[in-house]
Amino acid sequence: MDHKTRHTRIEPAEVVCVGEALWDLYAPEGIPLEQAKLLRRVPGGGAVNTATALVRLGIRSGLCAALGDDAMGRGLRDEVAAAGIDVGRLSLSAARTGLMLVAIERGEARFAGYRQGESEAQALAAAMPERWQTRVVHFTGIAPVRGASGALARAAASARREGCAVSVDVNARPRMWPRAERAASVPGAGAGAAPASDAGAGVRGCFRLFGQADLVKCSAGDLDVLGTTARGLREHLRPEATLVVTDGARETLLLGPGGERAVAPRPVRPHDPTGAGDAFCAGMLASLVWEGRARWGDAALMLRAVARGHDVARAWVRRKRG
Repeated sequence: MDHKTRHTRIEPAEVVCVGEALWDLYAPEGIPLEQAKLLRRVPGGGAVNTATALVRLGIRSGLCAALGDDAMGRGLRDEVAAAGIDVGRLSLSAARTGLMLVAIERGEARFAGYRQGESEAQALAAAMPERWQTRVVHFTGIAPVRGASGALARAAASARREGCAVSVDVNARPRMWPRAERAASVPGAGAGAAPASDAGAGVRGCFRLFGQADLVKCSAGDLDVLGTTARGLREHLRPEATLVVTDGARETLLLGPGGERAVAPRPVRPHDPTGAGDAFCAGMLASLVWEGRARWGDAALMLRAVARGHDVARAWVRRKRG
């Protein structure tokens, strides 16, 4: 029994999800946020969504994140643990637990976030464990904060030395990434030398994290936030790494050691699209977790992983979360 969470310990995680953990506060279906008088809270954030989807797929998952040492943070920790997710790498810190207000109208989601980006990023960096003791370490929802993103890149390098496969979901949040200096800060964006600002250093730290990965997943929207292209981002990854670029209902592009491939997802009518990209990542990781890291560059294996990612994301968006 874990006396901190009052939940029975589970077996070691096969995938540890690192990144954002917060509460999604849902308005009643069809009610805009401006009119909602009641909100229902659901565990959310990229790392939590991916870990939750993995558990549903029968993959033991863990969460490495930083929550506020308050009622909201402790409540989120306990609810995540009750879902069967290993919270042994989760820390309670001075940073407040993030909140995301969500309204679903006709299958479209509207968001209003209450986040402390810099404090959250610094607290997450401080929560990195000395050893990972898992098969796959998956980073998602990372904020470009000077020092913090560099610390996560070093943590990813440590995971690789330990023999773990490393995956990254770029999951760039437009409001948490520096827009004015983005193009100049992104390697290969063609805008000249990077500025010596904290924001620019944070973006470069994120690119160092991408460079440690065996698999990087991003969306077309992420590329826009980063200020680069799929081929531009691929140039900064390991030669044996694979970049997967999703674009909603359009084809998913794979750029790997064997060249470029495209996979078309089957059409779906979403009920709640929140977390679809996280579920997609979970589907891919569920296909890859038992494969050795050296196999992750195999084109046929990655095509199967992407197909499963599409299937898991399709099932996820049909569910009602709020």
